[in-house]
Amino acid sequence: MAEKSAKKEIGLPLKILIAMVLGAALGFIIGEKASYIQFIGDVFIRLLKMCIYPLIFVSIINGISQVADMSRLKKVGGYFLAYWAVASTLAASMGLIWAFIIKPGVGINLGAKEVPVVDVDLLQSLVNWVPNNPFAAFSEGNILQIIVFALICGLILATFKDTEHGKRLFNLFDSLNEFFTRIVGWVISLAPYGVFALVANITGTLGSTVLFGLGKMLATQYLAYGTVIVIIYPIILMFVAKVRPLQHFTNIYPAMVLAFSTCSSSATLPLTMKVTKERGGVPEDMVNLIAPPAATINMHACAAEMPIYAVFAAQIYGIDLPFTSLLVIIALGIIMAAGVAGVPGGGIIMSAVLLQVMGLPLDIVPWIAGIYYLIDMPNTMLNVTGDTVGMVTVASLMKELDIGLYNAKK
Repeated sequence: MAEKSAKKEIGLPLKILIAMVLGAALGFIIGEKASYIQFIGDVFIRLLKMCIYPLIFVSIINGISQVADMSRLKKVGGYFLAYWAVASTLAASMGLIWAFIIKPGVGINLGAKEVPVVDVDLLQSLVNWVPNNPFAAFSEGNILQIIVFALICGLILATFKDTEHGKRLFNLFDSLNEFFTRIVGWVISLAPYGVFALVANITGTLGSTVLFGLGKMLATQYLAYGTVIVIIYPIILMFVAKVRPLQHFTNIYPAMVLAFSTCSSSATLPLTMKVTKERGGVPEDMVNLIAPPAATINMHACAAEMPIYAVFAAQIYGIDLPFTSLLVIIALGIIMAAGVAGVPGGGIIMSAVLLQVMGLPLDIVPWIAGIYYLIDMPNTMLNVTGDTVGMVTVASLMKELDIGLYNAKK
């Protein structure tokens, strides 16, 4: 036993958290001299940017094309996609609302920095979102155009995925997704060093202000997630699925606990499917159809957290986000959720994508990386819970839910 304990390595999320604490301590001790190691953090940020364009393109195509698995039962797929769109929009809205209530970025001053004016006119810019030259979109770093192009490619691929050429393309993008996921995994493995350097520099100049802001941002995340679980899901279960919400949480709590402890929707998937069938009363074929793609696209926590990061950064630099920009943030949070699943440190990468799209500095990305372990636990639990709520809702709407099994004493 002693040898096994000795050989057990510290997980990457915990390493990043430790690096953040040590970096903050160093910054407090040596003050502005911490700027000498700032270059290490700058290299880490550049590596993150390096991953953004290919990762977004490939992962969204791979994620969206997975929806084709629902074609065997179009009615089930239609119901679940409707649930996904509504619930994801509500989750993103909760993130925005709490960010404006808590105001986590107010009071943090990172000094003078030239920041592009954030004024995204949703209606007027729709035409500009469609690339007339996708290669130019990549070379110019136009992420909105890359996302639109990827969505189109993914949807088209989904329509002929079962043909000979479709299978080849699907396998190609599946392999490319694995390839770029490994690249991202390597970059994220360097996060402790980048976070250590960047946080040391920030705390060396700003001191406790940063830690206070991080605490407020973490509280904002938890309140947004809590609102979805305590209010949004019960409303859906009670008024749409017409079942008792508390009974649902009793049925699927083993999956919620495992998701919280492992921070992995994929690792929790077998248990999620098991409790939804055997305790939740959802037909087996329906669970088999919905659960795998749901674990890919139905990421309510991602939809909720992305607006918080954008508002947090905007508040730090005193930028007013117009209503149309908020709509863009919500839409991007939902879309990027389709590509975040299975990517190591996916929330960290996606936060960088969102900030870059909105023209906001990436200064807070290392902060997010530093506390992401604390965000990821409730984040994963919320995502898994949302999948089960969706499956029960679809089964109930199609009058296939075994209500006796659902309400049975567990």
